[in-house]
Amino acid sequence: MPIDFVHPLFFQEEEMIEKQEEAPFPYALKTVYFYYDIVDSAYVPWEKAEQSIPALLKLWNEEKAQLQALFAERNRTLIQKPMIRGLSYFIMLLFWMNQSKVTQLRMWQKAVESLPLKPMNCMERLQFIFQRCDTYPSFVQLNELFEEAAKLFYKKRAIVKKGMPPC
Repeated sequence: MPIDFVHPLFFQEEEMIEKQEEAPFPYALKTVYFYYDIVDSAYVPWEKAEQSIPALLKLWNEEKAQLQALFAERNRTLIQKPMIRGLSYFIMLLFWMNQSKVTQLRMWQKAVESLPLKPMNCMERLQFIFQRCDTYPSFVQLNELFEEAAKLFYKKRAIVKKGMPPC
């Protein structure tokens, strides 16, 4: 595991990631967090945001439906894994919509801070989620961050298509 990706929520130092047979994008992300950012892959999602961002949003919507059911059952033991997976999707979304790959999780605050395109108060909200990733308020925050980031991405895409310089 690259040392920059070691973080207690996602990876331990001794973990190994093996290159998988190229599953169609984005399915490797369901089993290995940040797969395309860590492994040299033929698919480079941050260079193909038009396709990769909607795919990430679809993955989140699947995760969100599962999480809603788990929160309704108040089943906290099963909530943590899908919340962490959803958090990984959001971090990738942030970087990819800024045409950048995720380069690290160890100092994620500094990396996210440097991104020009992100939702309001993104850092504070992410810190809240990182600290309490298995609570309902964190789920609500994560969902709102996804909605706001998607709006930012589609707004930027519309501006670029009109030939105007992005904000």
